[in-house]
Amino acid sequence: MSLSTVPLRQDTPLFGQPPRIQDLSLPTPTPSLPSNIAATSSTDVQCSSVFNRSTLNFVPATPALLKKSKLPFSLIVEPFPSHVNVPVVTDTIVSRCTRCKTYINPFVKFVNMADWQCNMCGLDNEVPRAFDWDEAQQQHTDRWSRLELNHGCVDFVAPAEYMVRPPQPPVYVFVIDTSFQAVQTGMIGVIADAILASLDKLPNEDGRTKVAFVTADDAVAFYKLIGEEPEVLVVGDLSDIYLPRASSDLVVNLVESRSVVEDLLGRMKTMYQNTHSSTNCLGSALQAARKLLSPTGGKIVCFQASIPTVGDGAVKPTPDQKNSVTDGPLMVPSSAFYRTFATECTKSQVCADMFVIGGHYSDLATLNVIPRFTGGQTHFFPQDKIHSQADKLKLTMEIIAVLSEKVGLEAVMRTRTSPGLVCHAFHGNSTLRPPDIMALPNVPRDQSYCVDLILEEEIKSSVVYFQTALLYTTCFGERRIRVMNLCLPVTRIAAEVFTGADQFAIARSLCHQAIDKAVTSKLKDAREQLSKQTSDICNAYAKEVVGTGSSTAPLSMPLHLALLPLAILSIIKTDAFNDSPLVHIDLRSQSTVLLRILAMDAWVKYIIPRFYALHSMSPVTGSVDPTTGKFIMPTNLNLSSEKLAPHGCYMLENGQQIFLWIGKDAMPSLCVDLLDVPKITSVKSGQITSLPTLKSALSQQVNAIIKYLRTEGRKNTYYPSLYVVREDDDPVLRSLFLSHLVEDRQPNGPALAGSNQPMVSSGMSYFQWLGHVRSKCQP
Repeated sequence: MSLSTVPLRQDTPLFGQPPRIQDLSLPTPTPSLPSNIAATSSTDVQCSSVFNRSTLNFVPATPALLKKSKLPFSLIVEPFPSHVNVPVVTDTIVSRCTRCKTYINPFVKFVNMADWQCNMCGLDNEVPRAFDWDEAQQQHTDRWSRLELNHGCVDFVAPAEYMVRPPQPPVYVFVIDTSFQAVQTGMIGVIADAILASLDKLPNEDGRTKVAFVTADDAVAFYKLIGEEPEVLVVGDLSDIYLPRASSDLVVNLVESRSVVEDLLGRMKTMYQNTHSSTNCLGSALQAARKLLSPTGGKIVCFQASIPTVGDGAVKPTPDQKNSVTDGPLMVPSSAFYRTFATECTKSQVCADMFVIGGHYSDLATLNVIPRFTGGQTHFFPQDKIHSQADKLKLTMEIIAVLSEKVGLEAVMRTRTSPGLVCHAFHGNSTLRPPDIMALPNVPRDQSYCVDLILEEEIKSSVVYFQTALLYTTCFGERRIRVMNLCLPVTRIAAEVFTGADQFAIARSLCHQAIDKAVTSKLKDAREQLSKQTSDICNAYAKEVVGTGSSTAPLSMPLHLALLPLAILSIIKTDAFNDSPLVHIDLRSQSTVLLRILAMDAWVKYIIPRFYALHSMSPVTGSVDPTTGKFIMPTNLNLSSEKLAPHGCYMLENGQQIFLWIGKDAMPSLCVDLLDVPKITSVKSGQITSLPTLKSALSQQVNAIIKYLRTEGRKNTYYPSLYVVREDDDPVLRSLFLSHLVEDRQPNGPALAGSNQPMVSSGMSYFQWLGHVRSKCQP
């Protein structure tokens, strides 16, 4: 398709049919570019959408056209996806534009063999002399075979001038809550075993990795890890925390002190069993951890099961909720200490990950502030106790996943654009260094970031360019620059703007904007913003493309935007935006965390769960396709209880939980083949570690699917819990399952048609939501 060709319009009516759930598997829209746009004929000159994904694949030529479309213009950036190999330019020849600092890339033009013209600003730059020389072979090489001219995403091994200091080793400081409440949860033994199991999985290819341990109750305890056995060193002065020994005694090389570290972890499982300390000095313990890490940078891995009550960062034991859920802001921290602490951490290249074991109230909104601004992750476990095998498994697997990640260290990320475009706002777990640098002490795998763009002036060129560069240090001590290049065509036709739009990238962008609104204003304002933006986009399509624009006109969207209304409704139904007062405040906070950081594929699955009928699967389901090498999943169903047959068995999964629904009239043969019980009344609802492994085909298929979802199919550090839900058993678990059927009206939903509802409701059915959206469309 040429740039001048208007894409074939495929209008999809939204009313009168369920949402096209099968379109969840449609490939990501890709821009169509002229054949001569790149310096080489490589098919990989465009960065994969896994790394850099635009909400619009045709860029409006004028600010007026973008404004008319009502579509957001953003980039979803995922610099460190799992299981993706990036070509590495190893000769440390890094050529950049001397004016705008753009890195040489497939879209530059060579004016002659001596100069290359920057695709961003048009300046001619000298080609480095060594560009055509193979240092390893000591001979001339073919310029056109260089990786940076053939691949849209490459890693450059950085020369010395990109290093402020020599690359530091990975350093992990474990901060563990040892208060009475923490001991009662049973978490300490599980944590100690999980860290023990992770020692060989920590990034340590060159043997330089270091570790330290700090515990917190009414005092801060350090652990001397040099010598024959560990020694506990307690500091009770919380007002001015200090290191009781030389840092080299407390932060030790893992290889050299392995036996002492293992000894300490073994003792930790029982050494606090008789504690009576009911206080928690988390803030002081974090200050101690930062002091340990300040010379090198590194990662704080913090495990908490009680509210910080003494010293820096003490918080109230109960939430301060004077207003209704929707009349207040979202994710309000109760102490300013953690934001200040996060700022200091970022300056020292220190990141923090939080593992929070719940209970009555954990103040997750406050504890998440540190991962939020240091590039870390937050894992929340709402259980009062970690005693069941299922709870232990989830906590253990998530600890191991975090500790075994090959993360990037000491990173900064910046996005450059063609003239006329400006990076306006930045979303994701990082600290912004004005005007446009995202500081990331830690770059986890499969974490995404969003950059909102503004069109400041008319674009007269046929294409525009974006380049995101991540300067980071690998776990094995090599400084690198990951450069991701994206080229998009420019259009003056509204139909192209819409037809080339990416519905899930748009939903993600609007979600980020809504989170910002909810944090700075009120949750209800953010919900109404999502509602208005959906109506505005539908109305703009009707007016600018279809040629109508009335609240009584049929509601339709192009094929690649047909699921956008469902996606926005699904966001409104998440725990983060749900208007139900029954959503626990910590679960609301954790949902917000997930909406902010998940990689795109995981994010879409989180808001729109996958729903399968297990009793009618194809025989090949649960196996690997020999042709494509892909795992074969069951056929995806619409998220409606209309799909639930009383005799059936279903799976619903969103990356965080896997539910197995057993209908009340399920046949005894199904119960035997899947659960090894004789009849439906013998099935017990509840959380389990795994299904029994049986010889039946159904058992083997379902177990294969669950294993896939928990391993290769899980491209993040969150380990999905597994629940069996018998239709006529546990009403709480049944209600939780049904709440994920986002197309259905929920108990808190309106009884009337959506067109009669002035305010959006999380309980609306999909068709009530469409009526609400259409009623807001203006002629």
